[in-house]
Amino acid sequence: MRNWKLGLATVLMMAVATTVLAAEPKDLDPLLKLLVKKGVITQEEAESLQAEAAEEQAKPAQAAAPAPAAPAPALKGLKIGTTTYLSYQDGRDAGGDFSRFTIKRGYIDIRQSITEVFSARLTPDVTQDSGGDFKVRFKYAYGQFQWQQLGVLGKPTVEFGIAHMPWLDFEESINRYRMQDTMFLERNGIFNSADVGVMFGANLGGEMPEDYRKNVNSHYAGRWGSFQVGVYDGGGYHAAEANTNKVLEGRFTVRPLPDVVPGLQLSLMGVNGKGNVRDLQGAPAPDWSVFNAMVSYESPRFVATGQWYSGDGNQKGSAVKADGTARSQEGWSLFGEARLDEAREWAAIARYDHFDSDADSSTNDVQKRSILGLAWWFFKGNAWLLDYEQVEHSRDGLDTDHRLQLTLQIKY
Repeated sequence: MRNWKLGLATVLMMAVATTVLAAEPKDLDPLLKLLVKKGVITQEEAESLQAEAAEEQAKPAQAAAPAPAAPAPALKGLKIGTTTYLSYQDGRDAGGDFSRFTIKRGYIDIRQSITEVFSARLTPDVTQDSGGDFKVRFKYAYGQFQWQQLGVLGKPTVEFGIAHMPWLDFEESINRYRMQDTMFLERNGIFNSADVGVMFGANLGGEMPEDYRKNVNSHYAGRWGSFQVGVYDGGGYHAAEANTNKVLEGRFTVRPLPDVVPGLQLSLMGVNGKGNVRDLQGAPAPDWSVFNAMVSYESPRFVATGQWYSGDGNQKGSAVKADGTARSQEGWSLFGEARLDEAREWAAIARYDHFDSDADSSTNDVQKRSILGLAWWFFKGNAWLLDYEQVEHSRDGLDTDHRLQLTLQIKY
């Protein structure tokens, strides 16, 4: 990593300066400066008096300002936002040393409420291919039906189109560091986060109390848990359907002690289908099956997850043996986040993945991935993350991969 220290130091200084600059206080009024100099009042009292005076001066202007115009009927219920990851990376992998700025992800999220129960979502995804070109593809494009409480089902939802798959959106609501990189199963090529099909899901037993939803997690906050089940083409959102197989996927999550340990959840996830390759005469597409179990715990200051995976094949149909049948795979992953201050702006994260891509072979490459990071959540979902990642290989002749990365997450 030539000159990585200089490059990282420069990026860090610019990042901190850019974020903090807007928060620097303005110069004090000359009279207040004099009072501070004479010791009549403190610097903090002077800044407070100046802020109060500025607020009083702004009140008449605010009162006289016209009321904002009501949104045009065509724009009512329209929401436009983004989730974008901008990174500087320095490290070494199988391709050699690298040092680069990159756009890891760029969502333009467009949502429109159409009726009381029907809405639509379009999410173009700007991504950079291996040749360096920036391309736009759809990550999500679905119609959504969502009803009010139906018995034990809290606001059941149906998505039709390029819809969520049952697992990754749920996991990413607990592990909020997708900006570091993909989650355990997606990182190892088992599947990605969306596919063409239909998905049905609901929370169970009503909502968790408002205090929990505000201070811990408002996503999938069913009192007794939540579930999602769907039928999909199976190719994911960036691959054409290559066969006639339809893949069944589902997740079932239980919150066993909502009043005693509200942040504890037990989750099972499964996939059953075929890999996304053509059925050739005498050689059907390889199996694709997943069994994944996760224990997760969330609180205002601490989050932890542990999951175990066992399965055959993968979504692409590329995890196969020499005879074309699916390889058996297994692995496990641990993740923890500690929020370091009362305001929960600073956080430290750690993650460890262990993945065996061929459980029946003693000579394949078993990967052990370690991640450490420090995050600053400076405004709502906007954050800086500095992380270090290394991947150790069991196969002889493969060097350890490593990467130092600084990422800005933009979210609104």
